[in-house]
Amino acid sequence: MIVAKPRAAHPNLLALLGAIAVIVVVSLSIHVVMLQVLWVPYPYPKGLGRLGLLYPLAKSIGLIALTAAALPWLSRFHIVARGPIIGLLFATMNGIVRNAIMPGFVTSDFAGAVAGFVQEALLDLILGALAVVAVTIIRNSALRIVTALVLTALSIFTLNSALASLLTPLIAWSETHTHADVYLVPYGTKVLVPSYLLFTETVIACLVARFVVTFRDAMWDQTGLIRYVALVLFVRGTFAMMFGWGPVIGILSVSHFFFQDLVMALLIHVTWARFTRQHAAV
Repeated sequence: MIVAKPRAAHPNLLALLGAIAVIVVVSLSIHVVMLQVLWVPYPYPKGLGRLGLLYPLAKSIGLIALTAAALPWLSRFHIVARGPIIGLLFATMNGIVRNAIMPGFVTSDFAGAVAGFVQEALLDLILGALAVVAVTIIRNSALRIVTALVLTALSIFTLNSALASLLTPLIAWSETHTHADVYLVPYGTKVLVPSYLLFTETVIACLVARFVVTFRDAMWDQTGLIRYVALVLFVRGTFAMMFGWGPVIGILSVSHFFFQDLVMALLIHVTWARFTRQHAAV
């Protein structure tokens, strides 16, 4: 057995930070290049009808899958803390902070997204708690999918409207700070630099998720690569965007985010495999 020296921990940390930086640049650049260099249009979800429900449904399935895979790791925490932990992980995997701050760099007014941030954060925390309770009680995979359907309906038809009513004054205040974009495509450094820096939130959250989830042994996916990639694509809803929305609003357009997330998940899995092998060898 090799005994690691204390100073050996520093290069590992630096290597991990370097890997995160590479993942951020490579994955987000797919979206940036497609948008600003290849001029592939941004995917605006219009004319979807009921197909629009596929996005929150995919995210609910991802939330249930994330909770189920992280349940062994969650058992070390008090039962009251498990819901907020999953809710926070789910929210940051979806870039809740980045989504709230980036509009400010584009419109030069950061207050416009405050209400949306608070409402989304509260919703994710509630859904996280409900997901933990459901997964703890329900063991059958098919019934867990049904639970995802229930969470989707609950969030759309009950929780969102209840939170909107609760936050009415804050929403009204934020709306007074909602302005048209000051900066348009192609974006300059004033938008691109914070965009790359803030995308670190999503990459770190997805990396944390890879370290805490546990997949059952499967011959068809021995390292968990396929299941982890699918998990990320469902949690972030990009699977539904690509194959549910794509035929309606344009496959090439929604592929901005699908390929961004696909490459990000692949690189994160490679990073996880490398660092877990190093840990096992110590």
